[in-house]
Amino acid sequence: MPPEWGADVRPLIKDGVQAVIEQHSDVDVDPPTRTFNQLSAGGFMQNTEEVSVPAPGDFFDDRDLFDNLYDGEFAEAAQVIYDQLPDPPDADQLSEANRVESIERGLFEFVGVVLNYAGEFQFDEDAFATAFEEQFEPRFTDREYSQFLLVLKNTSIEPDITIDLETEIQGSPDYLGPYAVDTLRIRPLDRLEETGIATHEAPETSVLEPVETLDAGSPNAALEIVLRRRRPYRDIAREFDDTEITPWERPDFDVTPVDVYPWQQLTDVIEYLAASVRRCLRLLCPMGTVGYEKGYNVVPGWETYRGIAAPVTFELEFECPGSTTGTHITEDRALDIPRLWRDHRRRIAPGHDKFQNPLARFERMFSRESLEDQLVDCVVGCETTVLKGGSPGGNKYRLGVRTAVLLGEQNARDWSSKRIGEFFRTLYDYRNKVVHEDTTLPDEPTGGNLISVDDKEFVASTFLIHARELYADLILEYLDLVVSQDASIEDVNEQIDNQILEYGTEIREQLF
Repeated sequence: MPPEWGADVRPLIKDGVQAVIEQHSDVDVDPPTRTFNQLSAGGFMQNTEEVSVPAPGDFFDDRDLFDNLYDGEFAEAAQVIYDQLPDPPDADQLSEANRVESIERGLFEFVGVVLNYAGEFQFDEDAFATAFEEQFEPRFTDREYSQFLLVLKNTSIEPDITIDLETEIQGSPDYLGPYAVDTLRIRPLDRLEETGIATHEAPETSVLEPVETLDAGSPNAALEIVLRRRRPYRDIAREFDDTEITPWERPDFDVTPVDVYPWQQLTDVIEYLAASVRRCLRLLCPMGTVGYEKGYNVVPGWETYRGIAAPVTFELEFECPGSTTGTHITEDRALDIPRLWRDHRRRIAPGHDKFQNPLARFERMFSRESLEDQLVDCVVGCETTVLKGGSPGGNKYRLGVRTAVLLGEQNARDWSSKRIGEFFRTLYDYRNKVVHEDTTLPDEPTGGNLISVDDKEFVASTFLIHARELYADLILEYLDLVVSQDASIEDVNEQIDNQILEYGTEIREQLF
C-alpha cells in the first residue's frame, strides 16, 4: 500500500466496516460455517476430527448484498484510494464514478474478511487491525514476506529444538534479485501448520486426503524458509517479462492479497536453499535418508488468528525415497548442523566448483534403487576427492592408504585406521567386479557369500550404509582442510602423500 495512505485511509475504512456491521447485525440468516479436519491427540491422520467453525464473513460472498445493503459507508475512503491508485487501463471505458464504486464494492466485501477474523457478526477492534494488516495492506504489491514449510521425510525432531541457520547466501540463482532470505530454520511443525497441511488437500470440505509427508506419533520436522521481497512485485514483474501489474481486474477492484510471485525466480531460490540444507543434514546424518517430499506456502489468515489452522495456498513437489532407518534430530545434532552450515554453506550448495562432483555422487547414493549403482557412485565420488592428484601406486592402494590417514580412528564407525583402509580397498574391489564383471552384490545373510572386511562380514545393504557414512566423513574432512589451509583438494592429497613418505614404515606396519 502506498505509504501516504496510512494516516488517511485506515480510520475511514475502520469506520465504514464498523458502520456496516452495526447497521446490518440483525440480518436474519443462518451463520455460515466452514469444516476443518483438525488433529486430535495421539498422532496424525489416524486421529483426526471434523470441526465446524463459524465463518460469518462468508455471508458477504454474495455479490448482490452490495446492491441491497450498502448505504455509502465507504464513499470517502474509496475516493481517497482512487486518487492514489495508478490510472485504469487505457482501453477501459468505465467512468471515474464506476471505478470509485468498484472500490466501494471491494471495501464492502472486506467487511466479510473482518467478520471471519472476529468469528461473529459484530465489530472487533483487534480483529479489524489484524485483518487490515494481513489482508488489506499487502494487496497493492504482494506480501513482503513469503513463508514456506518444507516437511522433512524420514526425519523426526525433539519438540523443543529450533535450529536457526545463517541467512547470508551467495551463489546461483542470484540472491541480489527479487528476494532475500529472512529466515532459515529447522523446527517442528506446530498444530496449526499440521492442520493446515492436512486440510489443504481438500479445503473447505469434509474430505480428507492422505498426506504422506506427515508422520504419526512424533513431531514432524520441517525446514522453514521466509523470503523477503526486495522490491514491489509490480517492479519485479515489469523487470522480468514487461508485465504491468494493476489493481484493476475484470474490471473490479479487490482488497485482499492475490499472493502472486515471479514464480520461476522464487521456486529457484526455494529449491536452491532446500538442496543446500538437505546436503548439510545428509552429511551429518548419513545413515538415514533425509529429504523432502512436499513443501507448502503458508500465508496469514483468519484461520491462524482464531487458532484453527495455518492457511496453505499451494504445494511444491520434491522427491525423496522412503527409508527403514529414520533420522532423529537431538540436541547434539542440533549443535553440529548450524556449525557445518556456518562454515561450509557456500561449498555444499549446488554448483560449487570444488565440491560439486563429490557431493552430487554422495547424494545420488540416497536415491539409487540398486546397491550396485550406489557402490559405483560412492567410488566415483572418492575418485573426485581421495584419488585426485598422482602418486605412486594404483587406485586401490591409494584409496586405502589416503582414507586411512585422513580418517584415522576418528570416524563414524569408530574403526581403526587399518580397518578403514581395508574397507575402502574392499569397496574398490567390488566396484571393479560390478563394472567389469557385471557382478550382483550379495545381500542375503545366508550362503556364505557376504562382504568381508578385516574380521567382519556384511550384507551389501549394510556395507553400503557404512560406505555412505565414511564417505560423508571424508567429505567433511576435506571441507575443513580446504578451508583451514586455504588449499585445493589436490594440495591436501599431496600433503597426505608427503606424510606417507615421511612415516612410511610406521604407516605400513599399521595398515598392512
